[in-house]
Amino acid sequence: YLGKEMISRKRNDISEKNAMKIIFWSEFPEQVDFTKLNKEIDFDTEIYIACKNKKEFLNWKKNVKNKHISVGAWPILDKKDGYWFSGQTSKECIDNLDEFKDLKTKIDIEPKIFSGRYSMFKTIIWLKKWILMPGKNKDYLASKIKNMDCIVSGFLLPRWMRKRVGMEAGNRRNFICYSSFSKLLKGYYRFMIKRMDKDNFYAIGMTDHGVFGNEPCYRNKEEFIKDLGFMKKLGVKNLTIYLKNII
Repeated sequence: YLGKEMISRKRNDISEKNAMKIIFWSEFPEQVDFTKLNKEIDFDTEIYIACKNKKEFLNWKKNVKNKHISVGAWPILDKKDGYWFSGQTSKECIDNLDEFKDLKTKIDIEPKIFSGRYSMFKTIIWLKKWILMPGKNKDYLASKIKNMDCIVSGFLLPRWMRKRVGMEAGNRRNFICYSSFSKLLKGYYRFMIKRMDKDNFYAIGMTDHGVFGNEPCYRNKEEFIKDLGFMKKLGVKNLTIYLKNII
């Protein structure tokens, strides 16, 4: 929960003074206070809502009644099917994207979700296995994404790794740069972003727990504000914020 003060801080420091575009991911729309959302947001933005099908997305979209907000779909899968999309995803599940082809979308390219709770050790092993075995359907997935208005989102890996696992699909990209996972990652993020296109989207966080329920989050708003300044100094033009409750 960020609160009105932090929304104001984002609006003043990013949208007006620094002309940085800010967009949001909403993984748990059932926890969003849409009345407050519609009241508080007064700058142009995009919000991508997690959903398993188009009907579900349209049901959530109708709750957004704010001229400043463009609403997009964030297709996800059942956990048994992997939750996120990648070359490991079955063609049958990838075909679920067909019903989103006329919508603005955000698609996570990540390996199949692992069981249990989050840990850094499990995440490192999970990613290493994915790099070694990216899956046989990455080109099939890329062919679907090619024909969509889509932001492809994933970890900030070196380019050869991104190509290997199929993260170079699509014409807009978002890279996860969560300092809450480890402050030691900031040096790596700085090195990578300095050498990348500043028109990419870069995600800061985490402001709340995700699908595992125990991911490391900001301990206070000062950490959030430091990350805003960090991205500003790097010349980032487009920023993404993962929010459970959005406001």
